[in-house]
Amino acid sequence: MAVISSTLSVRAMRDMALRAWRSKRVFSITLLVIAVLLGARYRFHKLQRWDMNDAEGSTWAAVIAPNVCEVVRTFWQVEFGGKHPAYDLVLYEWVRAFGASLLAMRAMSALLGTIAIVLLFLAVREVSRALEGEASAEKGEIAGAFAALIFALNITLLISSRTAREFSLLIAVELLQIIFFMRAQRRGVFDDYLGLAIFTALMLPINYSASFLLLAEALWLLCLLAAKRTGAARALQLKVFRPGFAVLAGMSLLIPLLPDAYATSRAGMAWIGAKLIKPEPNSWPYTVLRDAFGESALFWIVAALIAFGVWRQWRTALLVPGFLAIWTAGPVLAAFAESHITRPIEMPRYVIIAFAGLFAFAGFGAACVRSTAIRIILAALIIAMSMRTADRLLKLKVSPNGDWRKAAAVAVKHTSPGEQIAVFAPYDLWVVQFYLPSERRIAAVQMDSNPIQTKCGTAPVLIFDQHTRAIPPQIAAIKACYPRVIASLNRIEVRVR
Repeated sequence: MAVISSTLSVRAMRDMALRAWRSKRVFSITLLVIAVLLGARYRFHKLQRWDMNDAEGSTWAAVIAPNVCEVVRTFWQVEFGGKHPAYDLVLYEWVRAFGASLLAMRAMSALLGTIAIVLLFLAVREVSRALEGEASAEKGEIAGAFAALIFALNITLLISSRTAREFSLLIAVELLQIIFFMRAQRRGVFDDYLGLAIFTALMLPINYSASFLLLAEALWLLCLLAAKRTGAARALQLKVFRPGFAVLAGMSLLIPLLPDAYATSRAGMAWIGAKLIKPEPNSWPYTVLRDAFGESALFWIVAALIAFGVWRQWRTALLVPGFLAIWTAGPVLAAFAESHITRPIEMPRYVIIAFAGLFAFAGFGAACVRSTAIRIILAALIIAMSMRTADRLLKLKVSPNGDWRKAAAVAVKHTSPGEQIAVFAPYDLWVVQFYLPSERRIAAVQMDSNPIQTKCGTAPVLIFDQHTRAIPPQIAAIKACYPRVIASLNRIEVRVR
């Protein structure tokens, strides 16, 4: 009896292991857990390794204000370009709880970036449930898990999540908006429409680039209407007008903010630094997606997965690749069009939601692979290649943002307590103040320089950003005011008269 019982026990365990091996849900949950653990590890690892950059400096200047009103007032002084202080107000409350150190501020972005890994999984699952039906939920979970894995280890998303700026919050809110957008199309209940309106209203004030996602969703609804006219069975079951009205309702909540958005957008266009930004080549919509991976091999793996998924779903589920193609291409093409109509904004951070769409597209291709063993090999290959790129980045000992801490220390050493410290470019002022002793922060001043006339001022020391956007006559005039270099650091010079 003991032998028979032992044999049955071994057989039961083997059957259980075989079921787990074949289970799509076990695979997807396991892969999601791996993605979250690896993503959190790379997002939180040595957050203070690199010095603060100038953009983080302007954020810090706003959130250290004593109250909410001062946060808003300071924000309008240091930021422009169609944004509102939504992120700064959230970070202000975070700073009140955890302090205004660089580690604390970046930790909020790292946490939001980690949460976004799970949100992408949920968004992709909702896309599958809405566009393929409830029967495809497990397939959508595998697609979501692969998308989450690529997202978690992607070098561009890692850098964003390790920076105290609004883009980690933006992509988290955008993914929540997509989740409710798909749920509103699938179920069409009041809660979904309310969630869609709320998150539409929340994402736009974080950064105006969220409007690129809305343009993509509008294009999708138009395509869905066309599909309904052809009599496509699944398209006929999806809601179009009510989700569209819910988005419009969310946008209407922001009407009181439009005057400020318009004014700051005009200020951004008038800024001399913006005028020096040149439009990217016509190949930018392709290169920005390719370069998001840090190395081309990863991009081509993703491209191959997308091609495989489109081929496998060509006859059975055209709605899914159609939506994912619009999710990926829509924001990129919108940014490209705006750059050629108004001002150049062709920067990866403005189309970060398109990267999530690209990862989701690749995830659906991976979900079309039927063999568990091949899916595991694919996941291992993505992990190995992505980790190699991430490790190479995080092991950099030279800060890509510049040696601001060292520059501030040199400037303090070569000035007396009552003397000023000049800073050029003007937008570098706040990062210099961050690294100065608290009693000397008031000494840092922006150097008065414009293309027509440069005033040398009275400050004996200048901290000069060598990567500033300035025309050659400006740079020559500034260096004439401060001809001697006393410290040549990474990206920065400290100059004296």
